[in-house]
Amino acid sequence: MLFPSAMRNTFTLPAPTAPPLGRAAGSGAATGSRLLGAAEVPLLPRITAAGLLFWGLYYVAFGVFYAGSIAYAAQDYQPNSFLHYLWRVLLIDYPLKALWTLSVWWLLFRGPLRRVRLPLRLLSHAGLGPLWVLAWFSSYYAVLGWLGQGGINGSGRIWDVYISALFYGLQFGVLHAIGFGQLLRQRSDLEHALRERAHHGELAVLKAQINPHFLFNTLNSISASVPPELERTRELIAQLAHTFRFALAASRHEMLPLGDELAFLRDYLALEQARFGARLQIKFVVDDGLLAQLLPPMLVQPLVENAVRHGIAPKVAGGCLTVTAVPDGPAALRVTVADTGVGSPCPAALLVGAGGLGLRNTHARLLALGSPGLEISANEPDGLRVSWRLPLRPAPAGLSAPQPGNQPSHQPGNQLKSARP
Repeated sequence: MLFPSAMRNTFTLPAPTAPPLGRAAGSGAATGSRLLGAAEVPLLPRITAAGLLFWGLYYVAFGVFYAGSIAYAAQDYQPNSFLHYLWRVLLIDYPLKALWTLSVWWLLFRGPLRRVRLPLRLLSHAGLGPLWVLAWFSSYYAVLGWLGQGGINGSGRIWDVYISALFYGLQFGVLHAIGFGQLLRQRSDLEHALRERAHHGELAVLKAQINPHFLFNTLNSISASVPPELERTRELIAQLAHTFRFALAASRHEMLPLGDELAFLRDYLALEQARFGARLQIKFVVDDGLLAQLLPPMLVQPLVENAVRHGIAPKVAGGCLTVTAVPDGPAALRVTVADTGVGSPCPAALLVGAGGLGLRNTHARLLALGSPGLEISANEPDGLRVSWRLPLRPAPAGLSAPQPGNQPSHQPGNQLKSARP
């Protein structure tokens, strides 16, 4: 039989629907960490030498007690019959019980019923128990007849049924009790793993607060050391700092105004324009009434980066990048990023091919938000056109959105005004 590994300190807790017997490699804490994943497969027990030894001793102990009870009850007409009954119990009776127990155990803990909820699995014993008793009873008396051994006759056989049913209930009660104990320990280990993960997360947040401040202070120091005649360099440093600042805000907030992301894109594209020069032309077409619209951050930036990196950069003559944010019906927003770069012979394949990781991630995020996802098509005369549509979310009261022409003087996005229509 199988070793109830819950009784050992080295037991690794299986998933809640896993069988409560057997042994798996690793520690309970490691299992708790694995349960944090999204695709945890329930661990299955396996037959081990220690398991066979434990369950063998359990059967021998119960068999000796049972044989002694029968010999004591029959001592008046069968004196000195203990060894006879012990031989029959240990070599015929209990091996057959073990055989049929293994079948039921497999069905419950490794077979089709292992994913069934515990109350239903317990209820299944109402059918499995009588079948187990019937299978044992039939095979036991068949073996006795083949060996020429006598058994209980007549109505006395009801005791064979009663004792066997009692044994069935006892052993599977023990198995389920072990499984319940494992489940409790699993939850404890999982809670411990989650607390450790939360602790590491708090440390990561502290580091994320310290490192950006150090970076910003360093950039400010570099900017202050730039001589006045290199004002353009100072502007680029400021724009770089603003892109880092938005990336930090995006990691801390689930929703940000559209105007904030567009200001970030202007700074980002200003840095790209400094690299590409006249090869990169930029246009923003934005409805001012949408600037306060709350959106998950970084839904536009991957499209812009993809257009610059894979569309315009490979083209010798460069191209024009247009970012459009306009209403789409009375209660929806449509954002479009179009470029006149090299394009793609099969735009739809960008969401399923080996490349386009940023596009696929953005597409998956949009689907999770209830959007139809990315719509990719060829642009005229060249390049690609990528857009998405989302339902409008009203901005909370008191939230002020950036207004064109009224941005703070330190926002380098104003450097792109001449590129806007």
